[in-house]
Amino acid sequence: MTLSTTAADQAWVRETATGIGALRGRALVDTVLAAVARRLDSELSTYAELDLATLRLPDLAADRPVDRALVRRMHHQVTDHPLFAPTVRLSHPYPGPPTQVTDVVSERRWRQHALYREVLAPRGIGAHTVALVVGPTPVLRWYQFNRDRAFDPREMDLLTRLQPALIAVHGRACRPGAALPGGAALPGGAALTGREVEVLRGIADGLTVPATARRLGLAAGTARKHLENVHRKLGTSGPVATVMRAVELGILEVPGPRS
Repeated sequence: MTLSTTAADQAWVRETATGIGALRGRALVDTVLAAVARRLDSELSTYAELDLATLRLPDLAADRPVDRALVRRMHHQVTDHPLFAPTVRLSHPYPGPPTQVTDVVSERRWRQHALYREVLAPRGIGAHTVALVVGPTPVLRWYQFNRDRAFDPREMDLLTRLQPALIAVHGRACRPGAALPGGAALPGGAALTGREVEVLRGIADGLTVPATARRLGLAAGTARKHLENVHRKLGTSGPVATVMRAVELGILEVPGPRS
């Protein structure tokens, strides 16, 4: 069940998406880690990139001074992590929504898992972890937030709203160059109209369909119809896959201030 997002929640997502729009590299990662860690009261927040072809970690970061060997060991064991094993082993092309480890296995089983028992628990790192994937294969990119208590539905909803914006920014950071115009041809001969791209930008900024409609001066039903057309033309469903596909095709702009 989707929660009703409060005005404060929407403002936080919008401000965060706008604040990271022009950032690249470590500045982008550090800003996201700091913003989300504060919002979630995370005890340890990390970012990693995993080359699925070689299982090498070209980059990783943490939001506070920690034993780098610990962070590297955490991420080197990603092939056994309940949250990541399916993607690593099957090379799923698109990330799913933000997921807690206890959505996949029981807390009891996770506490008995070698990764938690041997690596995290001895260092006082909380058992509750949420993963926010922002990059597709072949290089998987994700943020991970750890603390001692579960993440509640409102916090998970916030991450779900923010995820498309993070996907867009990380995608553009990895694929420099100007976005294609809204009317550019897509595979199969379809094309997004300018209005469809504007609706998609609203979703990438973390807005709901009604909020996107208000931004554009449209009826909610009209905005929803535009989004349905985007899904059909891109062959996707849901905001995560749709934003990811638009980034891959060079259609979606980096989130940033809008007039």
